[in-house]
Amino acid sequence: MWVSLISLICSPAIGETWKKELAEGVTLVQKVVGAPRPQIINILRVDPKSPGVRIQAVLAQDQVQTGGSGTGCEVIGSMAKRLNAAAVVNADFFPIGTDIPGDPLNLMVIGGELISEPSERAVFGMTSDGRFLFDSLQFEAKVIYGEGKSFPLRGINRKRAANELIVYTSRFAPSTRTSGVGSEAIVKCDQLPVRIGKTISGTISDIRTGAGDSPLPDGVFVLSGAGTGARFIDENLKSGMTVSIQFTVTGRDTGSWESVVEAVGGGPFLVRNGKMFVDASEAQPGSKVKPSVHPRTMVGATKDGKLILATVDGRQSESAGMTFVQLADIMLAQGCVDAINLDGGGSTTMATPFGILNSPSGGIQRMVANGLAVFANPPSSPSETDFTISNACSVMSGTTTQLCLLDASTGQPLNAEVINRAIWSATGGAGFVDQSGKFHGMKARSGNVVVQLGSKTATVPVETIAGNPSRLAAELSPDPSGAPNRSVLVVSATDVNANSVAGARVSVKITGGAADKTALTTGSDVTASTGVIWDGTSGKVEVTCGSVSASADQGAK
Repeated sequence: MWVSLISLICSPAIGETWKKELAEGVTLVQKVVGAPRPQIINILRVDPKSPGVRIQAVLAQDQVQTGGSGTGCEVIGSMAKRLNAAAVVNADFFPIGTDIPGDPLNLMVIGGELISEPSERAVFGMTSDGRFLFDSLQFEAKVIYGEGKSFPLRGINRKRAANELIVYTSRFAPSTRTSGVGSEAIVKCDQLPVRIGKTISGTISDIRTGAGDSPLPDGVFVLSGAGTGARFIDENLKSGMTVSIQFTVTGRDTGSWESVVEAVGGGPFLVRNGKMFVDASEAQPGSKVKPSVHPRTMVGATKDGKLILATVDGRQSESAGMTFVQLADIMLAQGCVDAINLDGGGSTTMATPFGILNSPSGGIQRMVANGLAVFANPPSSPSETDFTISNACSVMSGTTTQLCLLDASTGQPLNAEVINRAIWSATGGAGFVDQSGKFHGMKARSGNVVVQLGSKTATVPVETIAGNPSRLAAELSPDPSGAPNRSVLVVSATDVNANSVAGARVSVKITGGAADKTALTTGSDVTASTGVIWDGTSGKVEVTCGSVSASADQGAK
């Protein structure tokens, strides 16, 4: 049975901060700020020297493209659960809306295997001896054939462009997904996977001229060419020939990246050598980096070797988002000597196997191409207490309600020491739960709040309903009758988190005409409409709902 608890207007204190052990060697610091601008900030401080701690780049579904067009992405919560990681954050940018959205747009290395070549933007990497590197990279790749001859490779495991030669491995997809406009050489190789700085050789088993979509089983790489790349294959390669491929990656400041075993890309830089360093700084006139606020994800490293993973939520009533300069301030405050921005916006997510720690701007998680995962041993103080969460609740978007942890046998609140170890998270996208157990209603939908105490968990359903109107939209269009002096006015209302509002009472005022109805109520389709007749060729509509208003100029004559 749904029990509606008292909802409080969302106005968190100037700065509430919680610090909790997420796992051994992994500390979660959460800040919910109310003024001067609301912000939700989650920070993971990771000690890579702590026993059991491991950091790994994660490729969505373990392949760039898992099937037909439009596949190859995965939500961060799924990655965390699938891998049973202590926590995962989203990583690199990726080409949303393309036929290969799962392609990371910068360097990606997993366990020393090269998945994607670097671009010119910032990259985070970790070496085999545990050092963290932050740099922008250059790469050179080639296929070697015949008597020491070579031809340039332009990339690995991505969409092939005109006049390129690309190498594909089984990490890309079941096949190359290329068209028949080009040529491909199938190379059997027992030296895979591809690694930075390692020359690997194989024997060509087949040349496919004017063909594409070659299979990519284990133990095979495919050289795929278009234009000049195809001509190279057709004119120089033959079945039975031995060929080699080599990728060299070099940092501008860090030298060779041969020892890098995990890497993801991002950009821009935020901190370098202990100082703020935002590419094309927002403070500079004519900067290409706009000083706008958005949800953000970032990674950095401290002087004493701690890894910092952080998210800042945005585009919501309870968190505005931040500029790159503001992000740099956060990372400097955490002691970072180097830090870079990762993909943000709707991608920004921090998850455990149990739920989401932050508040993704779209409510539900966005499918992304890759992430950064932290593995660690369970918390050092496991709970032996069976517990429940206080009653399910329904809250209005933009308001909050407090949930409590109860002893399952007595129904009494748990003691403060146990409560302070609880990790609160949410699923379903209805809102955000902070580390005090306060649920913040965001998106109008149902979800769950999940609490982890050691190896034990408890779940309670929650629901967010649309709040009061905070924005009106008024749109005029020609009347379907074709009458030259009539228009149709359609009005819609949304709350502080862009949820459509039904039942909003709207007053209509017309200048230069008259409305068929001057009082409207948005219906189940969350719109309301009326006809308007105009006196002449110009006029204006004004609509109001409480203190919210909107207007539209005459749109039909």
